[in-house]
Amino acid sequence: MSEPVHPVLFADFVCPFSHVTEAALRRWAEGTGARIEHRAYELFPAPAELGPPPDIEALPESFHELAAAEGLTLRTPSRRPRTRKAHEAAAFAEEKGRGAVMRAALFRAYFEHDRDLGRIDVLVSCALESGLDETEVKVSLDIDRYTDRVVRESLDARRMGVQGTPALLLPGPARPTLVAGAQPYEEIERLLKDF
Repeated sequence: MSEPVHPVLFADFVCPFSHVTEAALRRWAEGTGARIEHRAYELFPAPAELGPPPDIEALPESFHELAAAEGLTLRTPSRRPRTRKAHEAAAFAEEKGRGAVMRAALFRAYFEHDRDLGRIDVLVSCALESGLDETEVKVSLDIDRYTDRVVRESLDARRMGVQGTPALLLPGPARPTLVAGAQPYEEIERLLKDF
């Protein structure tokens, strides 16, 4: 039997399309034993203007069908925060073996509970909910332990041609394939069956 594919996902925690794609990809990975490699991609790095939050109700019916298929509840948030620290918290959780749980908690905090992912106390709360030590994660965020990694991953993505989220990088025999936009479970399965 061949080795499972380990796709790379560029996503941001304030992107509803990232949320549904990551949920579908996580379900696929659970069924195949594959590992998803997450890369930070800040949609609005400072000093970029943040703009209004995503209007969930205004998204097309096809998006709502994708969210329902993954059992996700999404509401329109009241703000659009910076996400660098959220990506740092996710990197911390990944090192502790709690990456998937933390990522799901961050998406839920923003899209279900309208929490400000730019606030350290909110990130610490998500870490605690994910089974992580709150003091350890707070210290990590306070000293910017993962800042360089998050900035580097976002810059690398832009150099590779990623212009938004989600973007899925699939390994290939000749060269990797970059797939942009929200992907349902069936499409993820189709894309990855040949890799």
